[in-house]
Amino acid sequence: MNRRLYTAYAETPALRASLAAWDEGITREGPLRHHAWTFFALWPAARSATVADSTAIEGNPLTIEQVADALDGSRVAASDHAIREVVNYNAALDLAHRTALRPRFRWTDELLRRINAIVMSGLPNDERGEYRSEPVTVAGAYRPPEAADVPGLVDELIEWLREDDSHPLLRAGLVHLNVVSIHPWLDGNGRTARVCGGLALMRSGLDAPELLNIEAELRADREGYFGSLLASQGQSFDPENHSATPWLEHYTAAAVRRIEREARVLAATPADLGVIALALAGRGEPLEWTPILLAARLGPLRTTRLASMLDRSPPQVRSVLARMARSGWLIAEGERRGRRYRAGARLLALDLRLPALMAEPPR
Repeated sequence: MNRRLYTAYAETPALRASLAAWDEGITREGPLRHHAWTFFALWPAARSATVADSTAIEGNPLTIEQVADALDGSRVAASDHAIREVVNYNAALDLAHRTALRPRFRWTDELLRRINAIVMSGLPNDERGEYRSEPVTVAGAYRPPEAADVPGLVDELIEWLREDDSHPLLRAGLVHLNVVSIHPWLDGNGRTARVCGGLALMRSGLDAPELLNIEAELRADREGYFGSLLASQGQSFDPENHSATPWLEHYTAAAVRRIEREARVLAATPADLGVIALALAGRGEPLEWTPILLAARLGPLRTTRLASMLDRSPPQVRSVLARMARSGWLIAEGERRGRRYRAGARLLALDLRLPALMAEPPR
């Protein structure tokens, strides 16, 4: 174990149980997660929820629906600062997705700097990814290492990430812990750590961590989140004398609760798609509308994001959505540029399981 980093932990019964449950959940998913219709129907709402939950941990006030509007470029009744935070976080997640798919992927300090630079772009304390040059105290409770030690510690973290072969969930938890503990930047460390944790999971084969949204669990229990971090960190940066166990137990338990919830979501998806497809077939309408309508039951649809996912032009998508609205499946709201489409009476009348499951609060 690298004693300059928080990488030492005890394999407690609770930790072993969480890792076993995670492995079972990942295996049970099989190819369903990768089904195009499943991903398409679930991803927009899941991404908006992930962005809303992660930024809310740091105090951002936007609701999931407001986040979805902001990500689509629609007008939101909120401060420029709040909107910038969610747009930046979404862009950082996009970078993580693109990077994770690269055949020659390598963890680098430049990658971590870029993630933080995107998270903080245009906000106070935007240092464009440059490491802090002054001492800081986090929430009046934790003192990170001296600024002069930051570059060397980040280099050690990168080296560990390149060589470590521990369980993927432990890797994700440990990169999260070490980024927030080293605290390389004046601001945005927590958001950067959560993006890096998601990136670590994607590198292990989890293609869409938004469907898990571990951030929802962390947000729901902020006291437990910050308390378990502090229990592993100590009052100041001191890996020699502190174990990562409290944090890893908290993080892996949260991840297991989310994967259990995701399993219910993925199990319900084919049935809900089938209900919508049968209703469309009965009316002689295109079956290609099926995943779009399911997505609309989970949250308002916006032309720009839908066009990007379908790889079609906004006018083409707008025409399809207008047809759905004329058929009673959707309701158009707002002016042309900011227009969005909600589930209409015909769609709301269908007995679907996913809306309730997706709205289910963390336990």
